[in-house]
Amino acid sequence: MKLKWSIPIALVVFFAAGCGDSQKTKHDLEQQKITEKNQSELTSDQTNKPAVKPEKSSAQSEKTTIQPGNTTNQLETSTHQTIKIHDVAIQKESPIINIIYPQIDGMKDKLAQIEINESLKKKASTADESQMTNDDPSSPSSFYSKYEITFQNEHLICFVYDQYYYLSGAAHGMPARVPILVDLDNGKMVEPNEMFNDLDKAKQIITQLVLKEDVLHTLEAMGEFKQITSDDLMQIYLIKEGLIIYFPPYEYASYAEGTLQYQLPFSDITGILNTAFFNSHGIDISKPSNLITIYASEGYHFSVPKTWIDRLVFQRADYEANNPWFDEVNIYYNSSDKPVLFSIHMYEKQVWTSLNPETEVKLEEDNNIIYSYSVGKNPQNDLQVNDFINNVVPEIMKTFQIDF
Repeated sequence: MKLKWSIPIALVVFFAAGCGDSQKTKHDLEQQKITEKNQSELTSDQTNKPAVKPEKSSAQSEKTTIQPGNTTNQLETSTHQTIKIHDVAIQKESPIINIIYPQIDGMKDKLAQIEINESLKKKASTADESQMTNDDPSSPSSFYSKYEITFQNEHLICFVYDQYYYLSGAAHGMPARVPILVDLDNGKMVEPNEMFNDLDKAKQIITQLVLKEDVLHTLEAMGEFKQITSDDLMQIYLIKEGLIIYFPPYEYASYAEGTLQYQLPFSDITGILNTAFFNSHGIDISKPSNLITIYASEGYHFSVPKTWIDRLVFQRADYEANNPWFDEVNIYYNSSDKPVLFSIHMYEKQVWTSLNPETEVKLEEDNNIIYSYSVGKNPQNDLQVNDFINNVVPEIMKTFQIDF
C-alpha cells in the first residue's frame, strides 16, 4: 500500500500504534502539524484576517470560551447594505474543541441575519461531545473546525468549513467539509443544486469532467465511481473560476486519499447552469478557461493548459523508506520513451535543509512541510518537450497553491 499524506483538509490523520516504523514517523509528523496548525489558525483564518484571540474564562470549572473577533471583512452591496464579517472562536479543553466560525453584520433584514448567523454557528459546532471520551489519554478526543471564504461579491458569500473529528482510541479521525452559500440579496441560504437547471444532465456532464481531471486515476483504484449522485451535487461550492465538487474519504476512494476535489470551470458547464441565478448575482459564466486544475490528494493544486493535458501522463511514485521526500508526483510526456517533464515533492523541513538547492525549487512552506519541484533533463532533439520544460512549467508553477 502506498504511504501518503492526506492534507487537503489541512488537519491530521491519527494512526493507530503498531503500524510499522514508517507509519510511526508519519504519525509523529502529523501530531506536530496539528498542534502547530491549530494553534495558529485559532487566531487567524485562511484569508489572513486579523487575529481572534479568545481569553480563558476566569471560572476554573468552565473551560469553554466564546469571544467575538475583530471585523475581518467588509463590502458594500447593491442593496445598500454594508456587510461586515467577524470571527467567533470556541475553545474547550476536555474534550478538545477548537472552532472558528463567521458571523455577519450589517444586513437590513435583521431576522434573516439572525437566522443565517445561527446556521453558521450550528454548522460549525457539529461534534457530538457525548461520544468524545478519553479512552486513550495519550490521544484524547478532539474536534476542529475552521472556515475559508471561497467566493464573495456584493450578492453572495460562500463559506466552506473544514472540520476534523477524532474519537479517543480510534485508528484515525474523520474529516468533513461543509459548504454554505449565503444570498445577501434575500437573506437566504442557497442549496448547491439550485445552481443547476437540469440535475440529470448535470450529473452526466460533471462526471465526464471529473474523470478527465482524475489524472492520477484515484477514482479507478477502488472501482466504486461510475457517476456522481444527487447527494454529490450537494458537495459543491463556489469559487471565482467556477465550482468545486468534492468527495469525502471512503465515498469513492480509500481513507489515505483524503478528500478528493475537482474544479468545474464555468465555461465547461455553462449548459447545465442556472444562468438566471448567476446573472442576477453578478457572476459572468461565459468567460472561457484555457486551464485544467489538477488537485493532488496531498492537499495542493496546480493548473495545466488544456492544449497539453492529453500529451501528459501523471503518476504518483511509491513511497520507499530511503527516499528523502515522502510524496512525489511525476509528470511525463506521453511518448514511447516517456521522459519526465517535472516532479512535485513534499519534504520534512529538516530534510529539505540538507538537499542540493540547485536540484529543487521551493514552492511553498506549510508548517513543517516543504513543497518543491524539479524539472527533467531537456532532450536535445525534442522541441515540444524542450518548449514545455522551458516555457510551460514555469507558468504552471505560478498556479501552485496549498488547499485548506
